[in-house]
Amino acid sequence: MPYLIVLQMLVLQNAQDRSTFQSGVALVHVDAEVRENGRPIDGLGKESFRLTDNGKPQTIVYFGHEEEPLDVVLLFDARRELRPDVKRVAEGAHAALSDLRPGDHVAEMAFGVTAGDCKTDLILDFTGDFDTAERSLGNQAIQREPAPKGSGFCSIQRGLAKAAQLLLSQPSGKRRRAIVIITDDKGIPERPSAVSNTLHDLWRADAVVLGVLVHSEAVVVSIGPPYRGARSAAEKTGGDVLKTGDAAEGLREMLHRLRTRYSLYYAPQGKTGEERKIRVQLAPDAAKRYPGAVVLARTGYVMPSSNNVP
Repeated sequence: MPYLIVLQMLVLQNAQDRSTFQSGVALVHVDAEVRENGRPIDGLGKESFRLTDNGKPQTIVYFGHEEEPLDVVLLFDARRELRPDVKRVAEGAHAALSDLRPGDHVAEMAFGVTAGDCKTDLILDFTGDFDTAERSLGNQAIQREPAPKGSGFCSIQRGLAKAAQLLLSQPSGKRRRAIVIITDDKGIPERPSAVSNTLHDLWRADAVVLGVLVHSEAVVVSIGPPYRGARSAAEKTGGDVLKTGDAAEGLREMLHRLRTRYSLYYAPQGKTGEERKIRVQLAPDAAKRYPGAVVLARTGYVMPSSNNVP
């Protein structure tokens, strides 16, 4: 499973630390963002963080920052009402994808009502050719036939689950994984069990959810189960949301924020199938230096059936 990384004779050296790991060591990856007054805090080291698993302090045995390559799924809400926002992303694709580097991979998906049913389509599978990704946004993404206006909503949770499954199909490795969803965060409520399954898929995929929220002044009112959209998924996976009137600029900003995140690795705890609770905080010295800082990190993971990566 992708969030358990087998490190084979990996040697890391950075300004503070040099760590060597032997083959067969399984580690849990936690991706974290640190922000103060809305801006990312850069330049922190391993000693700046404290991490607990089910309340027990853990040793951070590997630490990474901007050097990790990205696997990013761009997930578009394809309702007709959001067509201008998809078009705006297509028009500004070059600038929006400017933070991607050689070694990064990007995929494109869209979810919406098709033939009376909610469906998530793969528009472009993972590629490191960003020119192809730009052309795809301008062709396949914008040409996808949307549902008629007012035809109803789809479950954002289902779209996120499909994106997580795409990430799970990719080879595991020391990469940062994210789903950037462009949506107004309206949808239909899902059963609690379906929401829980989606969250577990996101945790298993080691995926951070980043929401680019357009027209987000609207209030979602749900009858029955509480509504769980992009905001909820971002909170549980340690991601972030950005309200914006320009979807292309919002996408560019989210990819920039993704690049500034930190990677923390520690040895797994617990029994097979057990849901574990994770908490990441700044260490006392770092907290004094940045008294208004907020740490965004996923809240848990599920112990796999094996300590080996398939």
